[in-house]
Amino acid sequence: MTERTQSTIPFVGLHAHSVAGSPFDALGYPDEHMDAAYANGLDAFALTDHGNQNGLAAQVLHAKKMQKAGKEFKPIFGVEAYFHPSIEQWKEDLEEAKENKKNANALKDTNTSGAVIETEVRTYKSIVNRRHHLVLLAQNQKGLENIFQLISESFQGDNFYRYPRIDYEMLEKHNEGIIVSTACLGGVFAGDMWRNQEEGDEAVLNAMRETASRMISILGKDRFLCELQWNNIPEQHKLNKFVIQISKEFGLTLVSTADSHYPTATAWKDRILYKKLGWLGKGKEMDTELPIDVEEVGYELYPKNGDQMWESYKKYSAEAKVEYDDELIRESIVVTHKIAHEMIESFYPNDEVRLPDFVVPAGKTADEALVAASIEGLRNFKLAKKK
Repeated sequence: MTERTQSTIPFVGLHAHSVAGSPFDALGYPDEHMDAAYANGLDAFALTDHGNQNGLAAQVLHAKKMQKAGKEFKPIFGVEAYFHPSIEQWKEDLEEAKENKKNANALKDTNTSGAVIETEVRTYKSIVNRRHHLVLLAQNQKGLENIFQLISESFQGDNFYRYPRIDYEMLEKHNEGIIVSTACLGGVFAGDMWRNQEEGDEAVLNAMRETASRMISILGKDRFLCELQWNNIPEQHKLNKFVIQISKEFGLTLVSTADSHYPTATAWKDRILYKKLGWLGKGKEMDTELPIDVEEVGYELYPKNGDQMWESYKKYSAEAKVEYDDELIRESIVVTHKIAHEMIESFYPNDEVRLPDFVVPAGKTADEALVAASIEGLRNFKLAKKK
């Protein structure tokens, strides 16, 4: 049996992707990520795929298998949702774009894969394609049910336009039991930065203040986390500095995440090739050259332990020539372990079979009543023609 890696700094990955829910962006199935995280010294791990929880069943089954094998490992259930402040406003923007014949590109967006490209500057040319990431973590069964509800609604009707979306109104209705984190360079705070950077730092901070205030009004300060990430992308460090400033002003918790996309440190080249194949499948021209080594890539996206997170911070901040408060960053790593074990319950999704009770209307058989109810349900979802 291979000996587990030991880390001197506590850490739990609260942001991760698998191929089950993030195709052409992540490599490895949930079980591979969980085994790799455990072998690397982690005792808990979150799965937060893009806009869905398609890997949830595999995550649960493997967690039970690990438990049966005597491995103490806590699965954390989540999603990295696509977020727009207001679906209603989005509808107005869409209608305006349709009417504006001069803006021929109003409804075009070359990025239709749903995959995150870490170096991509997310300033969408089309306002109707605008979306930003938001990490949601279930604290308990109620939180998981609310994430289910948000995902379900995000794929329905006007909430879906090439990507499933949630907004403030939906989050306000279904936030109980959910912890929210601001995600990556494609996240909500990053969106504030991209849209306002030409107007200066204060414009960026004011936009972030507005976002933070709205999130806090819904979630409170304890359940809204400010996320830091570590790579050699200059914009990431610019974003990190803004995020740290907002966290200080509002008294919010800073967390560092690995935003892992493949299960082992050696899989970085496989993931780059896999992404290139995804771009080719979308009709894009593919650069066939691959980086010589991971240093050329500028980031490592595997399930790191606390020591490796610290090393990434020191390495990439030095490369970017950006100074941080070491104590502050160390705490942003350590606090993830506290969040995982003190704010998130140990639970598996409730899988009890719950059949509805109903009374068969007079003059109908049970089959006839079921067919009528099914047709009515389809009509409610606008999936069947009205009589």
